[in-house]
Amino acid sequence: MSSPSRTVLVTGCSSGIGRATAELLVEQGFRVFAGVRSSEQGAELAKQDLIALQLDVTKESDILAAVKAVREASPGGLYALVNNAGMGLASAVELTSPDELRGIFEVNTLGPLRMIQHCLPLLRQGQGRIVNVSSMNGTMALPMVGGYSASKFALEALSDTLRVELRPWRVTVSLIRPGQVRTPIFIKARDQIEQRRGEIPAELRDGYDAMYAKCAKFNERGLKSRTSPEAVARVVLRALQARSPRTHYQVGWDAFGMSLAKYLPPWIVDRALARAMKMYRRVVGG
Repeated sequence: MSSPSRTVLVTGCSSGIGRATAELLVEQGFRVFAGVRSSEQGAELAKQDLIALQLDVTKESDILAAVKAVREASPGGLYALVNNAGMGLASAVELTSPDELRGIFEVNTLGPLRMIQHCLPLLRQGQGRIVNVSSMNGTMALPMVGGYSASKFALEALSDTLRVELRPWRVTVSLIRPGQVRTPIFIKARDQIEQRRGEIPAELRDGYDAMYAKCAKFNERGLKSRTSPEAVARVVLRALQARSPRTHYQVGWDAFGMSLAKYLPPWIVDRALARAMKMYRRVVGG
């Protein structure tokens, strides 16, 4: 299904899932434009037959320049856009500022939307496909990642709508839903969680401190996850090679487990999550 003439644009390729995806696609014969946020990262990727683009998905100028480069190099259109760039935010909702929430939506939701809108002329030309890397947190909201979940829920909604709206042009839209994946995002989150734990207001510490401590433990579990970036990359490849790509792809044993939760009564799920996060005790004065 792959050939050098099939051009794919992947965002967020500096490390983790994006990098693994870009490298795998090149191995499979695709011509890959890999979006990174710095020239240093781009120089490193260029050594691997990847066409590196400086691309911050929150910057309109970067997106326009990237689309122009793809158009000039691929006059036959774009075979696929893989929206992978994203960011995490580990925080209780009450302690998440509107600016922080706005920032995560800029990257995780509006970034992919901008990329899709600007790439659609090329995708229509190539009768291409869109692959959005979401998360199981986009199907089930968990404590301490409410802002992240909200941004992924929104991405899921946009993807579901686009999948129907783009049918006249045969541009398909697929969602990749990984569970925890062993990527550097958990290294970044480690310091973030510790810092935010130290900033809990004194009057709320009895309630939130245990939650942040448990969140830190779950974060460390992510660093040891059995699901590798390469495993997700292989699923992205499947979505790109399939004659009729599926609407949703789950990756990881924990993703499968989370998918079963929708069949349970909400009160059971809530109680289980509360116990997991050490929230089953009533806080005096809370």
